[in-house]
Amino acid sequence: MSRRWGRLRVLTLLVVVSLAGVGCDSVIDRAAAPDVETSSSPELVQEAVEYGGWVLPGNSKVLLVRREVIRDRKYQIAAEMSPTDFSSMLEQSRFTAPFAKDVPPYLTTTIAGPDLATSPSVRRAQEWFTSSAGKVMLRDVVVDERDANTRVVHIEFRGV
Repeated sequence: MSRRWGRLRVLTLLVVVSLAGVGCDSVIDRAAAPDVETSSSPELVQEAVEYGGWVLPGNSKVLLVRREVIRDRKYQIAAEMSPTDFSSMLEQSRFTAPFAKDVPPYLTTTIAGPDLATSPSVRRAQEWFTSSAGKVMLRDVVVDERDANTRVVHIEFRGV
């Protein structure tokens, strides 16, 4: 009799585990699928800069913007500008983190612009930021100092 109860318990446990796994599988698949949009449309640019409390200079050339939403939002902006516009952008965006020289292999995933490995100078800075809407995020800026007149800037806002 105890052998039969033992087999019944094992069988019941297997059924419960199997059903639990099947039920979770579809939830996990749906939750892991990110909502991604990549564009240089003015609407997506505006959405990204508003989210990150950022000011892009009028003379900058936006190369591409990427929005990814899984649980939190992440925006990436790639833009080209002059050194003067770069300094102005940081000041107007209240980005005060100090920049440090970055060296290969670069951990930044760029979405547009030249490969960072071909740059003579790459610098990076990161800071915590709370938007006017109360969103806490990391603001990460990587600047590719391509030449004396060109800065290719990779900006990322990651909600936490």
